[in-house]
Amino acid sequence: MSEAVILEYLSYLDRMCGFSARTLGQLRWILRFWVDFLFKKQKGLLEAAASDFFDLMESRSRTVKRKTVSKEVSALRGLYGYLFDFGKISKNPTAHLPELMSEPHPESSWLTVGECFKFLDLFDKSSTLGLRNYTISALLWSTGLRASELCALDWRDIDFAEGALRVRKGKGGKQRQIFLNDAIQSDMRGYRTQIDGGPGDPVFHAFSRNQTNKKKHARLSERRLTEIIREQGEAAGFAWNVTPVSFRHSFATHMAEAGVAMEDIKEMLGHDDETETTIYVHVSVERMKRFLHDHMGNPARII
Repeated sequence: MSEAVILEYLSYLDRMCGFSARTLGQLRWILRFWVDFLFKKQKGLLEAAASDFFDLMESRSRTVKRKTVSKEVSALRGLYGYLFDFGKISKNPTAHLPELMSEPHPESSWLTVGECFKFLDLFDKSSTLGLRNYTISALLWSTGLRASELCALDWRDIDFAEGALRVRKGKGGKQRQIFLNDAIQSDMRGYRTQIDGGPGDPVFHAFSRNQTNKKKHARLSERRLTEIIREQGEAAGFAWNVTPVSFRHSFATHMAEAGVAMEDIKEMLGHDDETETTIYVHVSVERMKRFLHDHMGNPARII
């Protein structure tokens, strides 16, 4: 019975969602591990309760990284969401589970809100070059853009009337729209008044080493972008190597801390599924313990 359900679900992800063979292989392993885990509790796949997932998280956290647990729980949430949506179970046991249990990279891969402001405050916005670098960093933090996506931006991709940014060259050729908060809109407008260029010109152009701009509309390279962020991180006194992806991690983490749903964060980051998104979101051990203790899905919680 359980094997048939797994095969049906994987076939659905293959035919209807276009999941890669590699991803399907990873999901197959997770789902079969889950079936074995339930078997030891004398339960079938369709009989799982919220308490079983908490038991799994507690058990797995002793032997594997929390990032791995996060990916496994996300995979199970996908399965039970499918079973519920298609009427195979009457109640989704994963509906109230924590969405993430990720952990920081050994070398810090994200910045706190305070560290982000410290990073931005060091830029000299009185010069065009400093203003450009400040706006780049603020936009990375505010949107979670990939380095390649930021460097590919043209002015036609920024809609000031709608307060939105269009990513035309996302990973895998995918496009998406990101809405801009008031602060970054103000920063972008101020930067726009200082920069020449038509709709088809790059938002962030290159400067020569002597800070002139002879190639007026040459596009900023990903390599130079990485150098700018790294150099500013060093100037800010951070002991780890800050990169553009550090702001992508920071954006996702700060959105989650603000209560934004994982599904919405997934869309903003341009991911196909939440499993990938959880890698970018970092939660402290104490915060996760409090969540598990207080959450309505915890059978030990006294109502």
